Amino acid sequence: MPLLPAALLVIAVTLMVNPIGKKYPDSLHADGQRGIVESCNANNTGQHLLVSFNRCGYGDVKARLTVPSTYTEYHIGDSVTFFCKLKKPERRTLYENDYTAALRAQGIIYTGFVPPDSIIITGQSDNLYWRIRRLRPLAGELLKRSSLSAPTCEFLTATLIGDTSTLTEDTRQLFSSAGIAHVLALSGLHVGILIIVITVILCPLYIFRLRRMRLLLTIGVLWLYAVFTGLSPSVTRAVVMATAVSGGLILQRRYFGFNGLLLALCVIVISSPRQLYQPGFQMSFLSVASILAIAPLINRLNRKNRVTFYLASMAGVSVAATIGTGIVSAYYFHTFPLYFLIANIPVLMILPFLMGGGILLMLLEAAGLDPVWLCIIIDTLYHAIHAYAGLIATLPGATIDNLYFPAWLAIPYYLTVVTLIAAIYLRRRSMRIVCVTLVCITTFCFSASQPVYADEEIFLTRDTYSTTCLYRNRDKVYMLTTARPVNARDLINKYQRTYSDYLGRHGADSIRLVSDTVTIGSIVKAGCLTTIKDKRYITVTGQPLPPPDHCGHINYAIVCRGFRGNVLDIHKEYAPDTILLGNDLHPRRHDRYADSLALYKIPFRSLKQK
Repeated sequence: MPLLPAALLVIAVTLMVNPIGKKYPDSLHADGQRGIVESCNANNTGQHLLVSFNRCGYGDVKARLTVPSTYTEYHIGDSVTFFCKLKKPERRTLYENDYTAALRAQGIIYTGFVPPDSIIITGQSDNLYWRIRRLRPLAGELLKRSSLSAPTCEFLTATLIGDTSTLTEDTRQLFSSAGIAHVLALSGLHVGILIIVITVILCPLYIFRLRRMRLLLTIGVLWLYAVFTGLSPSVTRAVVMATAVSGGLILQRRYFGFNGLLLALCVIVISSPRQLYQPGFQMSFLSVASILAIAPLINRLNRKNRVTFYLASMAGVSVAATIGTGIVSAYYFHTFPLYFLIANIPVLMILPFLMGGGILLMLLEAAGLDPVWLCIIIDTLYHAIHAYAGLIATLPGATIDNLYFPAWLAIPYYLTVVTLIAAIYLRRRSMRIVCVTLVCITTFCFSASQPVYADEEIFLTRDTYSTTCLYRNRDKVYMLTTARPVNARDLINKYQRTYSDYLGRHGADSIRLVSDTVTIGSIVKAGCLTTIKDKRYITVTGQPLPPPDHCGHINYAIVCRGFRGNVLDIHKEYAPDTILLGNDLHPRRHDRYADSLALYKIPFRSLKQK
């Protein structure tokens, strides 16, 4: 592998530079800043634009802009001038899901809110790259105007165009539980199917012995497709490797798979170093490396029986890819499907026909035809995949959920995998002993890395409309809130999304709303009075409060939205040790209360502060 030292050098330089850790100011004033729209997602209330621009002193910067208007439509490749204040996304608190890490991994440094009159379209980029990128939404429109059902249209939009924004959460969860979530995201699998379709279309060139012409046309179509889909890491990797294979065939040179993989690695990392930190990039390269190294060891059948050899090859590829990406997928998505093998083989047999039919459908729609018969066939194929995924997902023990572990555990895991492969190839007893030792060490590390949590935990959320307390008693989480009962259900749904990692780490399946009077574990609630481990809290919302002689000693008085009196009266009546100013207070009222308490040197804390 002559490219291995070069690839390692490229990765080392990228890690040393660490582009994600590059220092940027916390905010920027974009007064007449010019940029180019790289993507646009619209809903009923507005549009979200991914804009790239060059800032003197900081190089190329990406920002996610929210425009609360749908009157002006923005498209990929539009040159825009905007006026707003850009801010770095705030880091989440300890218990909240850190979505800002995903933004930073994508290269998005800033977010901003832009009024409709503060962003102007100044033109469109007319170079070939943006012209090809602008065809992507048009292809999606061709599928939408066909006679396909909505779920099938969403699936083909994801698998052919790479636009997963229209997929429902139920579909994502279903395919993930069945172990076939990879078919929803563009990858080398889809590029391989595209190569098969192109090969069939260009078959006449092969018959007339124009093999080099066919290979050159195939490479050209693949690179057009890669640009068309936005040069995602997995597609770019597959296209670079296919280009290397085709180049070897044209030059009549021997091709080595790992060299093509390392070449793709160098190309992507040099052109876009941030890709190194994306889960899609990591899983794409790890899966291919595992397939190249492990798949030949699994399938030892004779090639003469093509059917069994093909089925065994698909099984070997699926097992090898899972070995290579299993721990990375579990780290990022906290789940692992157990029936991935029996789920993938039938789906991989149907998927080429489904994608081929989708490509043919787009061509016919572009010609002004609407073949209903083809739509019926495509719908049938998709519903078969969907029904089969639903069957696999409902099997007992379909997935192992709530997998949380530190990232460094990937090191002993991959050392074990590499040692196992070496032991199979070399067939030495010493390697087998080392492999068994590493398996034991890895197992011990996984067991020892599991954190031990306290039986009880309580914290206040940062909500702008209510003061909410989440109380955990072992694997049960309860919510105490000042929100009205009609809004409590929406609040629970919001917190189950926001604190999904927290719930998963503690094995909690949901958040339960408690009543005004309840006793759970060490917490006792009676109206606005709450006792937690001998600490008394009183929630002040403007509602009638109990007499001070009925409350006993108050440790904390929480002043919440709805209270409009004098905060000093609360201290006079109940004499709490500390007054907590709720995050849901109006900023001006909050500041007035804080100034009054500070003036009279009354102990207080603001929940608006982290």
